[in-house]
Amino acid sequence: MDDRDRHEEAVLTASQQRALLMLGYLYLRMGQGKRARKLFAALVALDKDDGWARRSLAAACLALGEGEAALEHIDKAIGSTPLPSRDAALHLLRARALWLTGRTDEAQNAVHAWLAAGGARQ
Repeated sequence: MDDRDRHEEAVLTASQQRALLMLGYLYLRMGQGKRARKLFAALVALDKDDGWARRSLAAACLALGEGEAALEHIDKAIGSTPLPSRDAALHLLRARALWLTGRTDEAQNAVHAWLAAGGARQ
């Protein structure tokens, strides 16, 4: 078995990936932040461009009080393009991470960005 065959075996199907994301979410809901972080980190390691795994990893870091790590993952998830309104919640995650790191002015700006992106609509 060569390296390419091993890599192909490691790739998850979409349904497997969704199941693992749901398991991680359940870990978070049950207060198992370390388990959730470990699971989401593994998913990000398998696919660095997986936005949902990266967002989930940021949420797990926030649950554990790891603001700097959360910021790193949120910034990678947001990227350099403006967010569509459906992704406005990322601004709130960013605000929480900034608040945890003591950057209150930036946290307030992130809340304003959330509001501007339509985050206050119900």
